[in-house]
Amino acid sequence: MAAPIEGYRAWYGGMSITRHVKGRTLDAAYDYLNWWISGWPGAVMARQGYYISTPELTRPHLSAAEWDFWYGGKPAAKSLPGPDGTLDMIYRGEIRDGGDYQTKMSRIAVWNTVMDEHNYLVRRWNNFMSA
Repeated sequence: MAAPIEGYRAWYGGMSITRHVKGRTLDAAYDYLNWWISGWPGAVMARQGYYISTPELTRPHLSAAEWDFWYGGKPAAKSLPGPDGTLDMIYRGEIRDGGDYQTKMSRIAVWNTVMDEHNYLVRRWNNFMSA
């Protein structure tokens, strides 16, 4: 992993609810958003090398060895599972690139966003493909 002195480029995959949603559909949408930050999904994401916005809710869903590796920046104390929980994805002694969570997060210099022209380009591409 490259670690430029200027810092990392990062992205955030945010979810939102459209304003016209009401009633039971709105309740279901909030249930879904709350599930995402409830902890277990964060553990699955961590096992893929990603972070979620609620690390302290994620922590109880990871073993101490997983937490130390993915968030603590420590060498893997033992082989660690992948997102399905069964296959060894990380082997004992491996160290995650970039260090611990705090160090990685403090090195973000630029957050990616969707460019203004993105929606226009998608519409034009879809028009082209359907022609």
